[in-house]
Amino acid sequence: MLSLVFALLLSGTPAASPELATDARTLADSCIAEGESQGLCECYAGFVADNTTERELSALTVLTDPAHRNSLESALKALTARGMTPGEIFAMAMKADALQDKAKSRCEPE
Repeated sequence: MLSLVFALLLSGTPAASPELATDARTLADSCIAEGESQGLCECYAGFVADNTTERELSALTVLTDPAHRNSLESALKALTARGMTPGEIFAMAMKADALQDKAKSRCEPE
């Protein structure tokens, strides 16, 4: 599941992105900390914020938190502690996967 989030944070030439709100900013900062460009990370984070609910976006920040990055079990426990059910977690992961191509076309124009 964590790999689905990072799959959204690919390298390339990003399009311009708007100012990011708190959870989207957290996603972008995590991506930047992994060595990706600021513009690309902000574009992807903005796209994710525009195409997810607040609850899903908040959950995605859990998945990119360094405390949970190397442990799927830890991430699942943290999401469950936030009140997410296994079904919601699975649905969120599937949604993130489905958004990959759209995010790439927006943030990495050919």
